Amino acid sequence: MQVLRERWVLTLAVADRDAPAGPPYVAPLYFALLEPDSLGRHAGPLLVFASDPDSRHGRLTGAGPTPVAAAVALESEAVGELRGAQLAGRLIRDDRLPEAVAEQLRARYLARHPVAEPVLASGRHRLYALQVTWGKTTDNRLGFGVHPVADFAAAWSVVDH
Repeated sequence: MQVLRERWVLTLAVADRDAPAGPPYVAPLYFALLEPDSLGRHAGPLLVFASDPDSRHGRLTGAGPTPVAAAVALESEAVGELRGAQLAGRLIRDDRLPEAVAEQLRARYLARHPVAEPVLASGRHRLYALQVTWGKTTDNRLGFGVHPVADFAAAWSVVDH
């Protein structure tokens, strides 16, 4: 989780249902971290980002829940300092969530990325919550080849009543 606290850009990977044999589509996105159980009950972290629903990844994910993968990395020129996380989970657009929850997501995202206020105010972009259900950490400071894995319960109380 420390890697997620230290970073603010994720790479989202989404399957293209129209080309299932093809590679996933990837997109870099600014995110804000919500710690486990900070917005209802959710065992894993939530990563919130803003995007245009008409972007390619927005069209591929729809309103969700949609299974996705993501990665977060800390760039380093030194091999022994590589840190990152590989993530899997499900993506849910803010209009599929209760209004109060969507407002809390907006407040958390804007607290991390205040420059996004005009973009969100324009109404063209939506917020998306990536509910992390699995994660694998790489932190070479723990030792080369050491990769702690975490499985999180899939339920999120505000979505899965």
